[in-house]
Amino acid sequence: MIRFVIPAYNEAENIPRLLADLAPVARELGARVIIVDDGSTDGTADVIREHARDMHLAIVTHTTNRGLGESSDDDAIVTLEADTTSDLSDLPRMLELFDQGTDVVLASVYAPGGEIIGVAGWRLAASKSVSNTFRYLGGLREMHTLSSLYRVYRAGTLRRAADTYGYLLVREPGFAANVELLLKLYNAGATVAEVPTTNDWRTRKGVSKMQLKPTVIAYFRVMAAHMVGRIQPPPVSPLAEATAPAALAAPDPLPEQVAKADPQPLAQTG
Repeated sequence: MIRFVIPAYNEAENIPRLLADLAPVARELGARVIIVDDGSTDGTADVIREHARDMHLAIVTHTTNRGLGESSDDDAIVTLEADTTSDLSDLPRMLELFDQGTDVVLASVYAPGGEIIGVAGWRLAASKSVSNTFRYLGGLREMHTLSSLYRVYRAGTLRRAADTYGYLLVREPGFAANVELLLKLYNAGATVAEVPTTNDWRTRKGVSKMQLKPTVIAYFRVMAAHMVGRIQPPPVSPLAEATAPAALAAPDPLPEQVAKADPQPLAQTG
């Protein structure tokens, strides 16, 4: 089973196109769609209901904006942007890597084939700076975009992470939550892969919900937590047990090895 989980905050202008693009994909995959109306004040939930297509769709409503944070272990959880900037044509390749056993698949903007179109300069610079910092400090040097919301998660990996960290699984609000969650999953042994994508910001209506100063401060908090070891899971935890390599059983000794072994003293009887 595939589930799309889409957080939406004041995206009433973008919801009609999002659902129009997503409906045929969800129907073809037999997927369920869950849209989290995260404290919107522009009638986002009403627009979702008005433009709901012929698909299995549910709305979860938060009365206040909380920011970004019932499946089988091998179910796919797909998260994507509500502002239509996630390219659904990349999803088949992402699901292919997922089916090959990857726990987390990222849609990353990088060459070959990846491109950011029409994005404001400050956001592009901030995104690159954050990605480069965490790529090296967090051990994810081969990944290119760590803060993107467009991902495929294995449900069992998320469930074990929730059991391990509890309410501390995602401490940061907003965009920094994506980096924090990825670092915790990766450091606990989850396998991560990426596919190149294109983010075309010209398709989005309205302004970016990313607030630069709070986001940068949150990124620094995640970085500090990683540096002092708070990202690592406890040594005994559901994640550690699930990702630890299986211990090899010691082979039975050969008969000649038994014969050569020093004889053990017999117990003395009183």
